[in-house]
Amino acid sequence: MVATVHRVELTPSERRTAARINAGLALMPRLKTDNWRLEAGQWASARLGGAAQTVTAAWLKRRGIRVETLRIPSSDGEVSLRILHPPGPPRGVILDMHGGGWVVGSAGLNDHLNASLVAETGLAVVSVDYRLLSERRGVLLDHAIADCLTAGLWLADNAASRFGTEALFLIGESAGAHLGALTALSLRDRGRFAAFRGCVFIYGVFDLSGTPSVRAANRQTLLLNGPTMAADMARLLPDRDEAGRRRPDVSPLHAEMRDLPPALFVSGDLDPLRDDSVLMAEAWSTAAPAELIEVPLAPHGFVHFGGPLARRTMTDVGLWLTRTLTAKPDSGAFRTKIDPVSPPCA
Repeated sequence: MVATVHRVELTPSERRTAARINAGLALMPRLKTDNWRLEAGQWASARLGGAAQTVTAAWLKRRGIRVETLRIPSSDGEVSLRILHPPGPPRGVILDMHGGGWVVGSAGLNDHLNASLVAETGLAVVSVDYRLLSERRGVLLDHAIADCLTAGLWLADNAASRFGTEALFLIGESAGAHLGALTALSLRDRGRFAAFRGCVFIYGVFDLSGTPSVRAANRQTLLLNGPTMAADMARLLPDRDEAGRRRPDVSPLHAEMRDLPPALFVSGDLDPLRDDSVLMAEAWSTAAPAELIEVPLAPHGFVHFGGPLARRTMTDVGLWLTRTLTAKPDSGAFRTKIDPVSPPCA
């Protein structure tokens, strides 16, 4: 079994719009871990703020979406969850891990993406406010991993009683895709992953030792600081050498692939993490159907920037979720190809 690859074809209008967006991104600060406290706030505001500010309680209410916040117990405190409920009984539940380089972002800043998925699919979304890494507060990568696993275990145990459904999905974006993949594998190893119908990983990080495209990133890289990316990832695990950063407890690309549901991967041509998605899709396909959407002219984080590339991609994610939800596990129909894709935007 090999991953099914779909490459998005852009219209001339879409290419022009993408070029304008990328020109603006070229003026933004790049995120790097050696000055989290100095640049993270500015970076988060520029990257995520514009899209997130359009999402208000009234905006969600007009779409019939109810917001619930919940704190669940963990081994060393509590984990906060942000839940978006659809207007009617949910057809299933998505466990969502937001992006932000492990150091910025929040569940609420994903409302503009998650609300659209709720409206299009009828699924509820449980988004995890995992602890963000902070040298000052002593928050390590292990803490974020533990919070996401706690949320996954809670959902596996409580989906039927709280949501009236046992059809579950997992979605992660960027650093959230890294945490999501580790959560999926940990749930599997604990025998708690059977209810999950599928996973969606949007421009994820799957090898903290650095894939070839990460190591080749240069100064023209958008959003992320290309020349220091491999070193920045190394700072996430200061007590490990390169071989240690490649271990499957932190790099899901190198984990055993077995007993997994179908997965959809999304990568952008201009993203230095594109090899992570390509390699992970191929690895995942040895255990379950895997699809990969390749988006031209798309940098890291592009689903947050608006425009046709973001709209088409999120539409295709919604279509994949719906098709996977309605496929019968024993029918062989889980290979839910993205063809035909959503129509080009003029």
